[in-house]
Amino acid sequence: MAADTIVTIEDRQLELSNLDKILYPETGFTKAQVIDYYRRVGPYVLAHLQDRPVVLKRYPEGVTGDSFWEKTCPARHPGWMDTSGGRGGIDIDFCMIDSLPALLWVANLASIEIHTMLAKVEDLSRPTAIAFDLDPGAPATLLDCLEIALIMRDTLDGLGLKSFPKVSGGKGLHVFLPLNTDVSYEQTKYFARTVAQTMERHYPDRVVSNMAKSLREGKVLIDWSQNTEHKTTACVYSLRARARPTVSMPVRWDEIEKAVRQRNADALVFTADEALDRLAREGDLFEPVLTLQQELPAAAHAGVTAGTEEHRDGLERYREKRNFAKTPEPIGGHAPTGEEPVFVIQKHAATHLHYDLRLEVNGMLKSWSVPRGPSSDSSDRRLAVMTEDHPLDYQDFEGVIPRGQHGAGQVIVWDHGTYRNVTDDPDHPTPMARAIEDGKVEVFFEGSKVKGGYALIRMHRADEEREDWLLIKLKDEYVGSLPEDLEDRPESVLTGRTVKDLKRLAKAH
Repeated sequence: MAADTIVTIEDRQLELSNLDKILYPETGFTKAQVIDYYRRVGPYVLAHLQDRPVVLKRYPEGVTGDSFWEKTCPARHPGWMDTSGGRGGIDIDFCMIDSLPALLWVANLASIEIHTMLAKVEDLSRPTAIAFDLDPGAPATLLDCLEIALIMRDTLDGLGLKSFPKVSGGKGLHVFLPLNTDVSYEQTKYFARTVAQTMERHYPDRVVSNMAKSLREGKVLIDWSQNTEHKTTACVYSLRARARPTVSMPVRWDEIEKAVRQRNADALVFTADEALDRLAREGDLFEPVLTLQQELPAAAHAGVTAGTEEHRDGLERYREKRNFAKTPEPIGGHAPTGEEPVFVIQKHAATHLHYDLRLEVNGMLKSWSVPRGPSSDSSDRRLAVMTEDHPLDYQDFEGVIPRGQHGAGQVIVWDHGTYRNVTDDPDHPTPMARAIEDGKVEVFFEGSKVKGGYALIRMHRADEEREDWLLIKLKDEYVGSLPEDLEDRPESVLTGRTVKDLKRLAKAH
């Protein structure tokens, strides 16, 4: 591309200038490359710019030079370019980027960053989404943001709300909660603030909801204030003015979990070329944000508090006991598994060999440690010690927990299947959470090894330090279906491996 040129894009003539100017000195990325990036990303980003007023952040001397925000669309904009023109009751005449020529015209102004409102121009009082901006205060990093985002996801999931993350292209993370329903900024701001403050209350050493810089050292700021009419957020697929031409890029939750496990947040930072390659492979991961309709809870603040309290009593304890930089165990998620809840029995060679029984209940795995494992003899009474709740994705976990970590030793999936709650009445069972609270649970297992009815009965009150239960086989056709010595069936139902196999593999490495 020449230094200056006139091009025709979709029947519109554009005069592009200073194309050889280097806008990213560290990498030599030029203005021509910035324009070319927006040309190639246009098919994806235009859907997210459509009908939204934009604010431009211009860098005429490149990312290391002075920059300025431009709200009013420049007076010399082409006659064919749309502006907000007083629509929606706003005084400022914002640029409206509704076509590829408009996008490239803006890019030619050295508008490296494009920021959008959360509402559309026809009704600027009605946001279509909630945005949480997670920003780390040094020495906290993007990795801390990823960990906090997973907790936020779980809290929102508990309220029946699906969220979508994107890396900011800098050091932080944005979590979007699509609504596309009839809500006001007053409602979304209140909800966002409640989420942030509730998380701060339960994670005071890691989270802050106050913008004051003096409070942010070593913590992740959850900026809820983005949810106001006058605020904008970097549009998805926008370039960012960093040392390298990085992009505000959608990521999947499982990618965040992997990055946290591997302690590698850099895997989720994408340059312009990497972003384009990823889009070609994955498509627009943020597309559901445009259309997914979700209702905020009626009593949002109460619901968020309840959801976080449940999380604190469950996965927080699980996470507090583990260093995910060292253990291969999953950090946790809340994806439902299907119509029937799952159970898993993991054989765990820790300090003492035992079997961990886990039942899917309300998005988590309620867990008991059974020292002698299950029995199919209805006269047996097997001790089952209740432990912390585990995440649903623990159901597939097999591996070696390293020495020095909680539960160090080998783990295999000894049995896996679904179960039915038959507590009190098979046709109208007591809800599982209530049955566990009451201390009496009856289930019917459909596993590869364990089948039939079993009862779990608490022997001590739930408020005692140790909560001991009994696991008892109920009388049915499956009595006697397991061998007396469970070592006669030592293999994993997922991989066929045994605990001894994992021990040998660990020694070999």
